[in-house]
Order: sequence, then C-alpha cells, then structure tokens
Amino acid sequence: MSKFSRTVARNSAFGMAAHVTIKVISFTFTVLVIRRLGAEVYGQYAAVLAFGAVFVFFADLGLSPYTVRQVARLRDLPDGKAEIEKLFGSVLGLRFLLSLGAAAAIIATAWLTGRPTEMIVGVALGTIGLVIYSIQGAADSVLAGHERIDISAGAQVVNQVTFVLLGTLALLLATGYYGLIFANLGGIVLMTLIVWQGVRRLGVRPALPLPAMWLPLLRASIPFGIIGFTLGLSYKFDTILLNIYQGDVITGYYNSAYNLIFSVLVISNVVNTALYPSLSRQFVTRPDSLPAIQQRMLRYLLMIALPIAIGGCVLAPKIIDFLYGADYAAAALPLSILIWVVPFMFVTEFLGYVIVVSGAERRVAWAIALSTTINVGLNVLLIPIYGVLAAALLTVFTEAVLLSQYLWVLRDRLRLC
Repeated sequence: MSKFSRTVARNSAFGMAAHVTIKVISFTFTVLVIRRLGAEVYGQYAAVLAFGAVFVFFADLGLSPYTVRQVARLRDLPDGKAEIEKLFGSVLGLRFLLSLGAAAAIIATAWLTGRPTEMIVGVALGTIGLVIYSIQGAADSVLAGHERIDISAGAQVVNQVTFVLLGTLALLLATGYYGLIFANLGGIVLMTLIVWQGVRRLGVRPALPLPAMWLPLLRASIPFGIIGFTLGLSYKFDTILLNIYQGDVITGYYNSAYNLIFSVLVISNVVNTALYPSLSRQFVTRPDSLPAIQQRMLRYLLMIALPIAIGGCVLAPKIIDFLYGADYAAAALPLSILIWVVPFMFVTEFLGYVIVVSGAERRVAWAIALSTTINVGLNVLLIPIYGVLAAALLTVFTEAVLLSQYLWVLRDRLRLC
C-alpha cells in the first residue's frame, strides 16, 4: 500500500470512527431534543442555529481551507516550519477579529428581521461560540494540513459527548434551548483546548500576527470564503424564510427531516476531509495518479448514496414515525423529497475538492455562487406561497444545478478517468 493510501486510510478510519461515534450520539440526542422540545420550540431553536450558520462565513472568509492547503504544501519545504508558524499566527489574529465582526452582524440581523427578544438573546449567546471557534479553527487547520485528522476527530468526539451530557442535564432541568446553547459552548471550549495542545505536540507555535499579511491572506482565501458563505446560505436560508413566513412549527417539521439528511452526509464528508490534504500533496508530487483516484471515489460514493435515497424516499413515513412519533407526521413529505439531495451532495462535495486541489477554487466559488443565487431567489418567490414543499424541492434542484456546473468544469479531466 502506498504512503498516500495509508495516510488516507488512517485519516478516513479515525475520521469515520469519530464521526460515527459523534453521529450515533448526536443523532440519538437530537431525536430526544426534538421530542422533548416539541415542533414549535425546536423550530425556534433551529432558526437560531440557522442565523449563525449563514453568517459564520464572516468569521472565516475561507481562511480554514486555504490554511489547510498551504500547510500541506509548505510542510516539506526547507523553511516550511517557519512559514507555517508565520501563517498560523497571522490567520489566528485575523480570524479572531473577523469573528467579533460576524457576531455583531448576526445579532443585528436577528434584531432587524423582527425576531422575538428570546430568540435574539439566544442568537447572541451562540455568537460566543463563534469567537471561540476562531481559535479552534486556526489550530485545526494546521492539524489538517499536517494530515493529523485523528487528533481533530478525537477533539470532535469530546465536543459532542460534552454537549450531549450537558445538554441532557439542561433538558432534565427544563432550561429550554438556552441550556442547549450553553452545553454547546462547553463542548467547544474543550475541543479548542485539545486541538491547541495537538498543534503544540507537532512543535508548531503561532508567530506574532503580521497585519501586513492580512490583506494578501484575504485575497487568497476569498474564493474559499465565497464557497463557505454560499453553501451556508443555500443550506440555511430556507429555514430562516420558513421561520419568518410559516412560523416555528413548520420550521420544526422541516428541520427534523433536514437533520436526517445531514446525518447521512457524514459518510462523504469524512472521506473527502481525509482526502483533501493528501490530494493537495499528490497534486504536487504525483498528479498523474489523480484521475484513477477520482474514478474510484465517484463509483464508491454513488454505490452508497443511491440505495440511501431510494430507501429513504420509500420509507420516509415509517422513519419519521419511528424516530419522532406521530406528532411529526408532517415531516415525512419533506424527508421523501430531501433524501434525493444525498446522491448529488456526495458527488458535488468530492468534485468540489478535486477542483480546489488543482488551484481552481475560483471556479468552485462561481459555481456555488450561481446555484445559491438561484436557490435564494426561488426560495424568496416560492416559500411564502408553497412553504415547506418549495423549500425541499429547491434544495434538491440547487444541488443538481451545482453538479452540472462541476461536470462542465471537469469535463476534460473526467474523460481521462
């Protein structure tokens, strides 16, 4: 087995084990939360999370994936360690400042859209985690660039276990979703400590931030930032609109179904996260090997995704009844539609990484920006009329538009596979 294969296998194994553990724990806990809170309160909680997800772009601006790629490329150079430490320090300082600005934007948007005071307070509490994530994200990018996904994965497990334990206590004490927000903050703090210690064990120390580097960093990372922002907007904008036009109950039904989709997507996410730093190095050292890797990965991803989509569509009412009970029967229809986004997302995530590895991240940014613009525009027009049905159908349609663009960008390369 080649060194590349061993590294990807190790990272995938650790990542998959960690993510399976996380998802089993979080999935069970989410079902408990949905049942305990009820559709109305859970819908408001989902809306709070959606506000944060849409604006998290401003706290990163694409610095995380850019840092991963740069660290992976720098680490084998003679002066690589010094360059990585300089990059680490500057990214850390810049991300901290950006997170403060993002926190202000999130709170202001919740207030300007007329959200209830209780929800605005919840949004404000959630932004504390955004600031902590600025430290965690910078350190985690350095770990990923060194292909130490195992450390990151372990930290994520600790984060999720902490959240579940503290969250269960919050539910038992009937603290509402405020208790869940504080539980989440506790998990983020522990995860940050673990990844920070992991970077120190690698012998990497952040240099003092160099403000002169910030503008060049932003210019280089903006394509990645556009990718993150538009993806977040595409995935969460419908939830915000549903909450505004259809209320908390409908938002709760829709997100109880949507959560199941993201639980399934952990499979492709683990594999692609493990592949990204390894493919970045392979692009420099052995670019001739990439077409064969791409062909295998596409085949494997579709072999997993298509049966999930077919089975989920057919069994949607039974799945919803088994997990959430008869009170959530209205979530079966959106689930039977949303499940078809799984094959598209499995493939688009991988193809997006393929394009980014080659240095053409601007093509990915434009493709996602176009599909998200279509998504947002159609959601604004159709959700006030057709509600949750429009939100579900447009989610699938948007991912199909994105896939068609990726296939066009990679048309010559895919012919070689």
